[in-house]
Amino acid sequence: METRQTIENYIKLNRRSVDTKLTQILEAEFISKGISSESRDIINKHLENILKNMPNEGFSDQEREQKINEIWDLLQQHISKDRIIPIEEQIDKEVEDIYYNLLSTELYRQYMKGILPDLSKCKAYKRIDMHNLNFRFSQYVETNELSALTVRIENLIDNILKERDSPHFYPGIIRDLKSKILNICQNNYLPEFKWNIHLYALLKFKPKMISLQEQWDNENTQLGMLNQKKDEYLKLIDTRLQYGHTLVSEGHIIADYLLRVIHKKSMNAGNNERKDAVRNIAWLTCAESIRLKYFENLAENVQNGKKEAAIQHFLNPKRRIENWFVRTINNISSGDPEQKYKDTFRAEFNHVLQEIRNCQSFEEIKIFVNNYMIQVDKIDYKLDLDDQIAENNLKIFQDTIEIELETKGNNHPRDEPFQNPSCDKSIMERLGCTEACFWCGALCWGSRDHHENCDKTKIHHSSHQPAGLAFLSDRYTKEIRATPCHNMNDNCDVWYHGKDDPTKWGVAKAKDFSDWKFEPHCTYHFNDLMCWFFEKLHEDLATRRNLKPASKIDLEENGCLSLNYVDIISTLKTKIGE
Repeated sequence: METRQTIENYIKLNRRSVDTKLTQILEAEFISKGISSESRDIINKHLENILKNMPNEGFSDQEREQKINEIWDLLQQHISKDRIIPIEEQIDKEVEDIYYNLLSTELYRQYMKGILPDLSKCKAYKRIDMHNLNFRFSQYVETNELSALTVRIENLIDNILKERDSPHFYPGIIRDLKSKILNICQNNYLPEFKWNIHLYALLKFKPKMISLQEQWDNENTQLGMLNQKKDEYLKLIDTRLQYGHTLVSEGHIIADYLLRVIHKKSMNAGNNERKDAVRNIAWLTCAESIRLKYFENLAENVQNGKKEAAIQHFLNPKRRIENWFVRTINNISSGDPEQKYKDTFRAEFNHVLQEIRNCQSFEEIKIFVNNYMIQVDKIDYKLDLDDQIAENNLKIFQDTIEIELETKGNNHPRDEPFQNPSCDKSIMERLGCTEACFWCGALCWGSRDHHENCDKTKIHHSSHQPAGLAFLSDRYTKEIRATPCHNMNDNCDVWYHGKDDPTKWGVAKAKDFSDWKFEPHCTYHFNDLMCWFFEKLHEDLATRRNLKPASKIDLEENGCLSLNYVDIISTLKTKIGE
């Protein structure tokens, strides 16, 4: 009976949540098409009462501002009549329901205070009796494994939301998260370490979920959509308070919306100018040339004795190359988006002004204005003059629009920044997949997000590199290894995820790393460069992890000795065709 009741409660909770979300989406759609009839009634009703009692000399600026705020507050109160539980409160409630009796008092306290555990300092494995063994791993998770673990944790929320096709919070998401965390916790981890993983994941999940929910609310809830249009509605109310429900008032409103469309079209032109400037740069045409640029910069620094940036890359390849790419393309200064904005604004402004002057009737103005409004997104004004048409007032109407356009358009400010090129999906796709091999740290050569595919193309593939670049070491000698993954024998023993017993490499590939290919890759151009990096950095990398440098024999057998930097870079540039 208790289980049945739990299931029924869960179903009711999800139905209520879905009903709320669908209602919010539907109501937001009404607002996205302009002020809903209900909201318009509220505004008009209050405007009517205010205008009826307005003194002959009109309102002062201060009085008008007060009336505007009163109407806006009433509109907000009406829209948000149903109490919305803050997303943080919803998350904390689910965490309490699921984890309160599972986490220790101290770990739950850390969650409530937002204290992120340092997993590198948490003991992960049980202590081993040293008398019968001449070696043992540390009780702490090794760097490459910890890096892979944290990446998987931080991707959990994205995976959950993609599976549900739901970019917002839903009842049960913490339960789903808990299930995902259990799947990535190794059986041989100490229980306390596992709960620290749960805590780490929850605290990474929470701010990300809050941010996503806020974005979703802004786009899909009545209140969010209303707030997006606050400036428009305040201006509309202000104009009505100044001129009443007249053609003059409508003329001012039309001019304001026409300028909004002109601004949006000009911003789009400026944004495209920035993005086109990036797309037209030769080394940004494909993943190979982008990575050549990146690794050439690192290699040049290493060649000049500056090794830290390269070492940091091999500590966290995915994050380092992505951060570099975003920073680099956003700082590209070629192109002139500001001038493009000004040119587009002036051209559109002149076009609109001339079209308004050319109109011979109210109907022609209406057709032009309504057609112009739909040329950009999120401008939902629609001109309807059925109740106000009076042909002898056409000239007054046109003059009002023209004067307002000329008054505001000649000094129209650009009050928002241009979009960063990194926000454009098509540009980010040029970098390709940036997942790194667990064993050697080589970056995948697949297309961006290919792991979301349903066929065999979802498998990561790379030209594997000396495994010591990801701190892979010999279990007994502690020497980091120069052997790349595709040259490892299937019968050799490997230890990973803190396992006490060895696993054959062939078995490990098929069982625990089936999402990667480990054969030699057709894109082999970077092999010599990675070997050169290993030759130059293996001693520094070993020192960072209290390991030993690779032996000379290992370096020699794997082609990591006596490599010439100039020849390697020259060959790469020739093959990639920079």
